[in-house]
Amino acid sequence: KNAEGYMPAASENDESAHKRLLSTTLARFAALGEDVPTLVQQIREICVKSLIAVQPHLAHMYYTCQQRRENPGSSCFELLGFDILLDHNLRPFLLEVNHSPSFTIDSPLDLALKTAVLRDTLS
Repeated sequence: KNAEGYMPAASENDESAHKRLLSTTLARFAALGEDVPTLVQQIREICVKSLIAVQPHLAHMYYTCQQRRENPGSSCFELLGFDILLDHNLRPFLLEVNHSPSFTIDSPLDLALKTAVLRDTLS
């Protein structure tokens, strides 16, 4: 977003911006005749396999945090952000997993997206 020529999203459905909702991007791919269900399945598999790989670490962190609590019946959660890169053939690759994703709001798109993520996470 600090690159020259970067175009922030003016709205949730702004297709000319560099940052877009996944749903907007998938709708565009579908309109172009791409196999969106297969792409979504591949992305899900990447996320699940990544969670399986880090599950022992997450379980250890959870256990460590719970030992320090006065009320062992309380619980906590971890919010992870997955960055997926698509190549020219729409093949997905895991770019990174964000342990503590940013909730900085730089655009109307950020406001809508991050508000929804927090609402869904806490409800």
